[in-house]
Amino acid sequence: MTDTHSSVLRANFAVNPVCVMRVFILALGGQLLASPPIAATERRLVTPLAHAHYSRASTSSEMSAFMDALAARYPALVSKEIIGQSVQGRDIEALRLRARGKGSTERLEVLVVGSQHGAAEPAGGEALLEIALDLASAKQNTLLRDLELILIPNANPDGRDLRRRSNANHVNLNTDFVLLSQPESRVLKTALARFAPQVVLDAHESAVLKRQSLARDGFLTDFDAQFEVGNNPAIPAAVRDFSRTELLPTLLARVTQSGLPAQRYIGEITSLKQPITNGGLTLRNFRNTAALSGAVSFLVETKLDSRTDTFKTYRNIAVRVDRQLKCIHAFLDLVHERRAEIAEHVRAARAVLHSEPLTLFAAYVEDATHPTVAIPLRRLATRKLENHEFRDHRKVIADQVMPYPPMLVIAAHTEVLRELLERHDINFWSVSQPLTAEVIASRFGPVSNAAARWENTQQTKASIDLSPHNLLIDLAQPNGRYAALLLDPRSTSSVFRTPEYAALLKPDEDFFIYRTFKGATRLAP
Repeated sequence: MTDTHSSVLRANFAVNPVCVMRVFILALGGQLLASPPIAATERRLVTPLAHAHYSRASTSSEMSAFMDALAARYPALVSKEIIGQSVQGRDIEALRLRARGKGSTERLEVLVVGSQHGAAEPAGGEALLEIALDLASAKQNTLLRDLELILIPNANPDGRDLRRRSNANHVNLNTDFVLLSQPESRVLKTALARFAPQVVLDAHESAVLKRQSLARDGFLTDFDAQFEVGNNPAIPAAVRDFSRTELLPTLLARVTQSGLPAQRYIGEITSLKQPITNGGLTLRNFRNTAALSGAVSFLVETKLDSRTDTFKTYRNIAVRVDRQLKCIHAFLDLVHERRAEIAEHVRAARAVLHSEPLTLFAAYVEDATHPTVAIPLRRLATRKLENHEFRDHRKVIADQVMPYPPMLVIAAHTEVLRELLERHDINFWSVSQPLTAEVIASRFGPVSNAAARWENTQQTKASIDLSPHNLLIDLAQPNGRYAALLLDPRSTSSVFRTPEYAALLKPDEDFFIYRTFKGATRLAP
């Protein structure tokens, strides 16, 4: 073994002994044979990160080749599927892992997504390859007998290969699930329909050094691991409350016991003067989009060390992957243990998707009973921890609760909205002959900007005549709940909070999208 290989292995072993054992089965220059030598077909696979000796993040093509090799080596357990393409035409791929044979009576579908933020947050995707390898090569597969795992390690392949956080169009994918403007976010939304998972985990990292914001105040953040649940108030309570009160505390305790301090997610800290909140409340992020389908949905975010520091591996990638492994393993173990309860709560949530009342608006406000909170930050110059007092705005208010409507009627701007509905796979049809619809007509007051809250100034029951090419949306469909939130200006997740759609509204005139009540439209006489 060369001195270079020896030093790399010693460095890796110091931070991650599991990873370094995998390096030993590589060959020199990529092929270190285990001792005694074994046939090439029996050599244990290694991830591309290990093959590169933790000297850089894996490329999209290397990840794809590894998934192919894993599926070829373990065809009874693993299959790879292409589920879409990126802006630049790179494949977005899913690994499906499932053990044959008798398992529990109900096998849970668990979807785990890595690297939505490309090269800026690669550790989640690298960890998913490690997990797939570990599970496929294990002699005992109790977890895979009870769970079917769908892993999407590389959700933003262009961002990974272009060495950026966004996709090739410079869009942050994890805030694109209202507009669905990008092919990668549409792939993930389609995956929710295609695989219908009962459990979802979205894996991210968070940079401690924020050069353009908090670093200017002279500080770094200091969170090792954070978890958040689907928290939009329109998510069915059966999964929203169960995730927050039952699963989240146990998960935090287990990750902490593994040696990695874990806490509930605290929103991005960019200034010493800002208030503190938890995770975003809207459907713009994948976590809440997944939970709106009735799934138990979580975000994990682990520490992304400052690139200005010196580490034993490239940007501390071995330790960063180990953080993700601790979190994802703890999550999967908890899901496996509580699978019967999870299945029950998901069934209950999905049974009321088209009947539970809709909460349209949610926001964080000051908690009068707990007005401030101390958050430890690390001073940039000295790296010493200091507590700082922040205003505590983690209290959530929910407003504008309405009965679940049977249908929506779109009476204008149908071409613009038809494209939006198609992106979201929301089923609709055009009126083919004159109809009269009994509806609720709404008016909204003016707002100072598109992102402001639209206030309902008038609601009346009315009969309207529909002409051919107006659109009807039956909300008793898989994406019906999503459609109701997207198309109501009062909703925190409404498309009418974006400039391009807000321009379609005319304050103090009847809004051109109507809700029906108790059903029905009727043929005009």
